[in-house]
Amino acid sequence: MNGLSDVLRQGACLVGVGNPLRRDDGVGPWIVAALRAAPAVPGLELVDAQDVPENVVPALARGAASSVVFVDAVAAPGGPGTVVFGPLDEMGEAGSFSTHKMALSLCGKYLEAAGKKAFLLGIVPADLDFGEGLTPAVERAAAAVRDAVLGARAADRPENRHER
Repeated sequence: MNGLSDVLRQGACLVGVGNPLRRDDGVGPWIVAALRAAPAVPGLELVDAQDVPENVVPALARGAASSVVFVDAVAAPGGPGTVVFGPLDEMGEAGSFSTHKMALSLCGKYLEAAGKKAFLLGIVPADLDFGEGLTPAVERAAAAVRDAVLGARAADRPENRHER
């Protein structure tokens, strides 16, 4: 998750992508729901796009956030629960891609045309079959992502800054 903190500090929107009825494919919406349940996270917009991210992109393109981070299950090197992060347009070239590759690729191009930066924060799934709930490895990774986002945003609060 190298670089995620920097992106969040610049004003970002996290977009959960996936189908919660297909086990680990629901990791994006799970993370968005977990962040919504946490104490207020100022400066961070959260959107649960489910498995139709293209439906929210026009509003995101008009929004205030300078960066959009799609959170989704990805087919990437590594075992279940492996987390990858980077610019959306570079993720396909690296062999890592969202389970919603075509839709996210188009979404990224639309956002970039509107002057936004698009990123993919992905977690390698263990199970994409029909069913509810994340597998243990993916749930641990999702909780770690949630905690990293909360930690990055907490560091930016005025009461937590230590000026020298």
